[in-house]
Formats: sequence, C-alpha cells, structure tokens
Amino acid sequence: MYFYTCSVKAVEPEFLATINWKADVLSDSWSPGNAEKKLKAKPGMMVCDALMNQDIFSSVRNIIKNEVFFRIEVQPESIVENLPSKKWKELIVEARNYSFDFLDWKRDFVLKNHWLVHTARNGDKTY
Repeated sequence: MYFYTCSVKAVEPEFLATINWKADVLSDSWSPGNAEKKLKAKPGMMVCDALMNQDIFSSVRNIIKNEVFFRIEVQPESIVENLPSKKWKELIVEARNYSFDFLDWKRDFVLKNHWLVHTARNGDKTY
C-alpha cells in the first residue's frame, strides 16, 4: 500500500456505521434522488460549492469538480436554483460517472491524459 500526500486516521469499525453512504458517489448505496433533494434544499448555493459539499457529493474533489463542469458545460459559479432541471440531472449523473472514470484512470496511471480542463491555463479552455 502506498500513501503520498495524505493523512491517515485509524478508526473503530463502529465508525463506518455512522457514514452516510448514500452521499458517496462511489458507493453502491449512493442515491441520486438524495443528491437532488439536498441540492433543492440549497437553492442559493453556487453549484461549485454544492459539488464540493461532502454531504451531497461525498468523494468528489477539485479535479472531478473542474472536469464535470466542463463536460456538462455549466459555469461553476452558477446558482443552484438558476440551473434548468436538465442540468441538475447532468450534474448528478456526471459527478458519479466521472468519479468512476477518475478511479479507473488513476489505477491505470493515465489520469492526467484524460484531463480536459483541470490543468489548462487561463484562456486555453472555457466553460
């Protein structure tokens, strides 16, 4: 097992029972309906903050956020309530899809080859 830049904390097995697996986009228990419900409860939030909110989209981090917004063609500073329902659904689906792609590419050591926007300089890529 390799650990790079991270922190590790040993926990008791009982702790795992307290985790909300329905919010974890990589979990079999993940619930897109739950994510949509939580988005609706935060209408004034910017979608970039919503996607990074671990109570809504657990496991999503900065690279995934950048790539998801580029894929679905949404400006990250858009307000949740201003997104059409079609874009809400795309956001929810793509957060999960890209997270699994990310994991597969990372395991194959080709992750950086698939970035469309994450490392782009200003002006190279736009939303």
